[in-house]
Amino acid sequence: MISAPSGDGRPPAPDASLPPRPLPVEEPWTAERAVETYRALFRDAPFTIVSNREPWLARRRPDGGMEYVRPAGGLTAALDPVMRAMGGTWIAWGPPAAVSATGADGDALRFRVPPESPAYEVRRVPLSDVEVRNYYHGYANESLWPLCHSILEHVRFRERFWRAYVDVNRRFAEAVLDEAPDPRTLVWIQDYHLALVPELVRARRPDARLAHFWHIPWPSWDLFRVSPNHRELLRGLLANDLLGFHLESFCDNFLRCCEQDLEVLIDWRRRAVVHEGHVTMLRALPISIDADSFHELAGRPDTAERIAELRRRYGLEGRLVGVGADRLDYSKGILERLDALRFLFRRHPELVGRFTFVQIGSPSRVEIAAYAELQQNVEAAVARLNDALATPDWKPVVYVPRGLGQEDLAAFYRMADLAIVSSLQDGMNLVAKEFVAAQVERPGVLCLSEFAGAAEELEHAITVNPFYTEGFAEDLHRALTMPLEEREERMRAMQAILQRGNVYRWIGDVFTAAREALDLGRRRARPRAAAGTVAPTTASSVGGGTATGGGPA
Repeated sequence: MISAPSGDGRPPAPDASLPPRPLPVEEPWTAERAVETYRALFRDAPFTIVSNREPWLARRRPDGGMEYVRPAGGLTAALDPVMRAMGGTWIAWGPPAAVSATGADGDALRFRVPPESPAYEVRRVPLSDVEVRNYYHGYANESLWPLCHSILEHVRFRERFWRAYVDVNRRFAEAVLDEAPDPRTLVWIQDYHLALVPELVRARRPDARLAHFWHIPWPSWDLFRVSPNHRELLRGLLANDLLGFHLESFCDNFLRCCEQDLEVLIDWRRRAVVHEGHVTMLRALPISIDADSFHELAGRPDTAERIAELRRRYGLEGRLVGVGADRLDYSKGILERLDALRFLFRRHPELVGRFTFVQIGSPSRVEIAAYAELQQNVEAAVARLNDALATPDWKPVVYVPRGLGQEDLAAFYRMADLAIVSSLQDGMNLVAKEFVAAQVERPGVLCLSEFAGAAEELEHAITVNPFYTEGFAEDLHRALTMPLEEREERMRAMQAILQRGNVYRWIGDVFTAAREALDLGRRRARPRAAAGTVAPTTASSVGGGTATGGGPA
């Protein structure tokens, strides 16, 4: 039998008058606290962020003026308030139209935001459609993305991809050199799109302060060596002072790749590498979300009203509800999830008519054949499942083939009895954390892939193996039948983790690690060697203890 909190076995309707269950109280990490951390560590040193994605979109209005829109969600939304409080420059890709577009606020290649109270500057690196096709869709997302997610069947290496990647990284590096002339500037580079930027900057400015966060997994050496450009990628990243990953295992994978591929000195205890006289420190720094803000959004009375409307629209009234919210990416395990649902209904027919799964699938990178094919396969799998099991007033899967705004996502998360995150490989996965933050009344259950980085923090989720279909299905049944007391205990523990470690704590931790890395490099590194040579180093070059190229000490 399916356990439910009400006497008739039906989920209770959301109560707009019910206040949200408060998150555990601790001193909060806010954007202001992150800025205070930076100032304590770097005083008045300038700050520059470098990313593929823009924090604000500058668009031409029909009347010829410019309008500025902030994209919803993601890292850009979290860093924007930090930049507002601290000032600085954000370097990002801009569309080719920006080359000639001008408005009241000046050239669209450079504008200050937010428009109502300008606090920091956005500097665009304009890219042509061909460059975007080969650098972004090509090398970044047909070469690096599948390689780092250990899905070799989708890896494509093309010479034109690599040439474009090198050229675009060079242009980003030139923008950094132009925009950050002060050697005290901390330059924080984001993700796999810009792996060569650090080396290109340091070649021109040896005293640059460079930090880099790699937001996706780092693969093992046996997989990474598949890349024909493996040495160039490692050399590019080893020009950073700090290199951050989500997990300790990703740090170790990177170090082993360096050990196999380059002449380096490794201090495994400190997770530091000396390459050509330069010290790079690695740190595991798991990213998070603004949990308080998402919790507040989910708990608003209008969100309860939205839940009631969504239940009516999708035929969810009186039913148990599951939810999955993903970009349509082959790394997210959506087909494996649908297969587990098929097994679930077959083995537990009492769920037919009582449980509906809502799959929100935002189209992604449709210019790439593998993504277009995945979209077709997901739609076909949903149709097969619904054709096999649907009744006149019920279907097992409601498919929403588009991205939703934060308000609708918060409503779906809050109403859900369970959420499924079934990644085949994932650096972190913030959907899992958003679902946890959105639980403001009767808590749902998180079913979380053991291959998602979030599983290391959210250990009170039900861990699933998306490759083991039958076991996955039984884990879903366990989630749907879990007693209320256990659900509450698990959710309380996970919310406490989010409250202690929100996105602003993560930003503060990055600043702290960057300071530590710079101090370590200043104390221990030998002078940088000339290009093409290896500086003489000893164990003391990095720190105390044994430092070798042969494994952990």
